[in-house]
Amino acid sequence: MRKSTRIKVGVLAGVAALATATAVTGSANAAADGSSGCLTLPGSWKVVDDNTGETFLGSYHGSAWASAGTVNFTSPNNTTTASHGEWKQTGCGTYSDTDTALLLGADGKANSTITFQANITVTGRNTANFDFAYKIHGLDGSYVTGGSSTGKGTRIGVQPR
Repeated sequence: MRKSTRIKVGVLAGVAALATATAVTGSANAAADGSSGCLTLPGSWKVVDDNTGETFLGSYHGSAWASAGTVNFTSPNNTTTASHGEWKQTGCGTYSDTDTALLLGADGKANSTITFQANITVTGRNTANFDFAYKIHGLDGSYVTGGSSTGKGTRIGVQPR
């Protein structure tokens, strides 16, 4: 192969690689926007429990096209600490998470843990349905109680001033 032919082949390969990278980036951005049909979870959410009407605030950490990350939720009361856990994508627009918080006694000290397991379906760019179960355990690991509920989530987005 002549030197000029090798250079042309190299340039064409570079252009093809750039075109592929652009297509992949465009697909990732489309998924982040929800325009591809796969709505994404990462971001901050206000979730209202359907049974109690209580409001929880949560953040799913990870890039818009991530398939897993960490999660933190705050409770509407002063007897539950912020939770810590992980989430993962289970399908197109569907996710699962598990997070745990400490429950505090009247003395302000931890006396048990509460663990949430949720299945989340992102139903729109800024809306989601949460189906979750919880279990409370003593600090020694003994089972205390549990239950389940559902909730509606609204993404907390930037609001121009």
